[in-house]
Amino acid sequence: MAADSMDSVTSEENNAPDDLKNGEDSSDDLAFDEDWESELEEGPEAGGSAPLFTWRIDAAIENYVNTRRELHFIDASVKNEVSARLECRYGPSDSYFFSVTHVYFFPTFLNEDIGEHYPYVEGSETYRNLRISSDACEIMPREFYYNWQNSGYRIRIGNQLFSWGTADFMNSTQYFNPPDLRELMFIDEDEARFGVPAVSGMAFFDQFTLEMVFVPLHVEEALPVTNSFWAVKEVEDAYPLIFDEPQHLSAKMENFGYGARVSSTYEGMDFSLSGYHGPDRDQILIPFRTVLEENQTVAVMIQPQAFIVDYVGFDFAWTYEDFVFQAETAFSPNRRGFIEQDTDRPQDLEFPYDTTRSDYLSYSLGFNYFIPLYELIPDHAGDTLFTMEWYQAQYFEDDISPPEITDILTCRLQDDYFDKRINLSLTAVIETRNSGYVLWPQIGYDFKNGFKLELSYVGIRGQGEGDYERDSLFYYYGSNDFIMVNLRYAYP
Repeated sequence: MAADSMDSVTSEENNAPDDLKNGEDSSDDLAFDEDWESELEEGPEAGGSAPLFTWRIDAAIENYVNTRRELHFIDASVKNEVSARLECRYGPSDSYFFSVTHVYFFPTFLNEDIGEHYPYVEGSETYRNLRISSDACEIMPREFYYNWQNSGYRIRIGNQLFSWGTADFMNSTQYFNPPDLRELMFIDEDEARFGVPAVSGMAFFDQFTLEMVFVPLHVEEALPVTNSFWAVKEVEDAYPLIFDEPQHLSAKMENFGYGARVSSTYEGMDFSLSGYHGPDRDQILIPFRTVLEENQTVAVMIQPQAFIVDYVGFDFAWTYEDFVFQAETAFSPNRRGFIEQDTDRPQDLEFPYDTTRSDYLSYSLGFNYFIPLYELIPDHAGDTLFTMEWYQAQYFEDDISPPEITDILTCRLQDDYFDKRINLSLTAVIETRNSGYVLWPQIGYDFKNGFKLELSYVGIRGQGEGDYERDSLFYYYGSNDFIMVNLRYAYP
């Protein structure tokens, strides 16, 4: 849910067939479209030849400072991260290798305590999608594939992102790419999901486009490390939580992922129908057992577990004058959840909590309104956009604990001034079920020489009664208000 997510278009769409340009591509890169487009337009049809090798690098320094007044400045500085994004492409327009690699690290050579509250993982780990992580460093080949295409089809093999769906913030039909939840919702849009090793094919017909995806290896989501800045510390105001590592399913045929999507356009309306069978991208956080440590309160271990699921989904977008209306939904007849127990009687709790299958539905409804502010302010030359989206998810069985994220209303107002040098945005994320919200104003200044400075404040509030069934999701992050200062540089 990054502030610039409304501007995102895929850099690969510019050299694809016309059908592919209607939102079907998978490389969800931000703010790279203009340069790629200028390079690719110099192809044979334009009288020149496109370069065989192109590259771009984007570096950033990100700092989060907690606003709790009782903290010393050193303790309040919870994140000091250096990152880089390298995008490379090699080959002609119909057969090329493409990669997007992110590198993150904390400059512990300056101070060994940097990153103490923000470890990537405990210890070190190498994942199936080639992500390599330690507590202070991470290398992530988010996209790493070979592309082969002509006017009738496209085939890709390797790490891929699949941007299915029309919703701006919460996509029910993005079945394949697991989320990175280590910073709640404050990860940049193009970094919020992991690529997965896959084989995908897209066929272009006169009236529709067919895309098919096969994922042979399950890749798990990422959760905050226990006691890190974004980890939930306890529930019921009494039970400390310890989070186990997310589960990855074994590489067996029954754990393969399959999906297909048929999309088309009719009189200004874009719509698609999709289906999926395989590991659920969102793992179920199951209370698994109690943990007794010396001189500590009895804690509860939360074990994220992965299950096989089936989905059928539909998405729709319609442009009408200055509005773009969007709808997206996914239904599963067999999504698992854990069965609730009465926590008011802790002596009767049984671990691990049982799970069961249920019908499950999630959906998003929203719109984008491109405000013609120039009609009110004649000298206003920037872009003004208001976005609103409602998201809800629910199980059909009453005894299953409801999804952690549901009943969310997201609003965002964006505007640009002074030749798009100054970028303003105000984001509000409101949880209506249990009364909580996030308020996120942001201002950025683009120096037009590759550098961009961003400053924002994040305020988090949530109602809590010491009962996880009635506590707002944001109640557990009420002390995490922070100021964000980011410096970014892009070349070329």
